[in-house]
Amino acid sequence: MFPDRRFVRHHKRQSDRAISQAYRRLAQKSIAAAPFTDLLLCVRARSARLFDAPVINDRHLGIEAIFNLSRFADAFVRPITNWAGSTARWRGATSSLAQHMLGRYDVAGFLGSAWYGVDDAGSEAERHWFIAHAAGRSFRSLDLPIQMTRRMEHIFLNSPDHLGIRHAMRRAELLALGASDQLADAVLATRVGTDLTHSAFWRAVWRFLIANASAIDIGQVGPLIDFLHSIRHERVPVETPTGRTMREPPQPDFSMRGRTPRSLLRLIDQWHRGLGRVTGGLSWEPSPLRPMVLEIPREDPDAPPLRWEFTELTNSAQLRAEGAALRHCVASYDYWCWRGGASIWSLRSTTGSKARPILTIEVDRRRRAIVQARGFRNRQPSGKALRLLHSWAARESLRIQL
Repeated sequence: MFPDRRFVRHHKRQSDRAISQAYRRLAQKSIAAAPFTDLLLCVRARSARLFDAPVINDRHLGIEAIFNLSRFADAFVRPITNWAGSTARWRGATSSLAQHMLGRYDVAGFLGSAWYGVDDAGSEAERHWFIAHAAGRSFRSLDLPIQMTRRMEHIFLNSPDHLGIRHAMRRAELLALGASDQLADAVLATRVGTDLTHSAFWRAVWRFLIANASAIDIGQVGPLIDFLHSIRHERVPVETPTGRTMREPPQPDFSMRGRTPRSLLRLIDQWHRGLGRVTGGLSWEPSPLRPMVLEIPREDPDAPPLRWEFTELTNSAQLRAEGAALRHCVASYDYWCWRGGASIWSLRSTTGSKARPILTIEVDRRRRAIVQARGFRNRQPSGKALRLLHSWAARESLRIQL
């Protein structure tokens, strides 16, 4: 059997399993299955490409969209039988279906991502935003995690279709404040690209970065955000002889007032050095992504080959060792990895028995995207390391959003 046929059969089995799981979930929550069945049959007849959606964390995103829409059947404004269907790919089909079922007014296409989100708490809020906005309310009047101005709303509602709602919200905030596209992209690649809590503090940070854009290299934006998040907001679980306890952030009242780029970068450098001395730690299960090994023969046939290897880091000690070797802040990502938000990989070169870290890679598991890749002192990847990164990303079907 040809590989593409095997893939189609495998994906169909995943779709069928997701449909069965959806019916079980509907029954458990005492929700009538009739709207789900009606939507499912209509989509199958009029927009089969919606079933091409990927499966992430055992959730088929197309089935998730139908399931979530069926839960809000009391808000439907039109019968499903009047939907003309869609020839668009699965994201466009989802937006078209949601617009038909819930939209008294037209909404931006990217807002359709609310319906296939699998983050229960965050995505549920987004679904309520969609319904309220589609009923006629201005988006900035909704109960949002950040204060949205009229200009931010305009930028937000014109966001590219590939962005998620929270990414689009953060991007709109940054651009409306005067950030460059480059700075906005650098922020979106970090954890605060979607984490919109502590909005007043982060808005002060954005103003600081915009005002000091010429003094802060764009490659330092990610480490700066990691530093601020770690010292001000992050509660970290730590294993002790008496069990697990939560370590509170060391400086919860840290303020940007009176800071200069030089003083802030000095604090970041001190923090980096301190990360290697942190004791205790966490461990987590490996991601479904596969390692990759490449051996390159040397000119001298008696010399051992040069070995390049992508390997996943799965505990705090490995992150600390990686950060100490490359002088960056990956050690602060242990809690994020433990929660399942990120997968951290190390690209290493080995000659004989000596392995040397070259590049540390962060994979956003939810988006299946490589969002950071940093070498020594946060240098951007280049040359052979960059080519290998692209090869590995292509093999694992990962987007690269550096």
